[in-house]
Amino acid sequence: MTDYPDFEDDDFVSKSELKREMERLQEIGRQLTELSPQQWQLFALSDTLVAALEESKRLKQHEAKRRHLQYIGKLMRSEDIDNIRRQLDLLDPSSELYGRVQRQQEQWRSRLVEDDSAMAEFMSEFPNLDRQHLRNLVRNARKEHDSGKTGKHYKQLFQFIKGQMNEQ
Repeated sequence: MTDYPDFEDDDFVSKSELKREMERLQEIGRQLTELSPQQWQLFALSDTLVAALEESKRLKQHEAKRRHLQYIGKLMRSEDIDNIRRQLDLLDPSSELYGRVQRQQEQWRSRLVEDDSAMAEFMSEFPNLDRQHLRNLVRNARKEHDSGKTGKHYKQLFQFIKGQMNEQ
């Protein structure tokens, strides 16, 4: 083959690869359109993308939705895709990340109910939490646990832990 010293193909990306990347971005955009506007707040999305997602909820015709997904895919190029994928994995019960985070939340709940020193550790790891609310939840969950049931307060403690971990 002929060598061309001015031609560097290290940065070369084929047209097919660009299309595959756009399809991946459109798929992520489609997943975002299926979420509620409240869930969009978990993502650090630009105002333009949020407006496009809101617009997609209004569209009914198949072809209009398809074109709009292409537009959303185009807007996704300027977003933090790794963060969006991570947040989507946290919302997807079939993902490995979701399972790992849920196990951590369950471990925190068990430790808080069974061990007094775990509360100080939890408070140091999540310093912006409502300490009084946590103490009340742990106290009520311990009462339930001691009586042999896992009811309302046990679940409320789990939801509180989940909320704290999602904020971080």
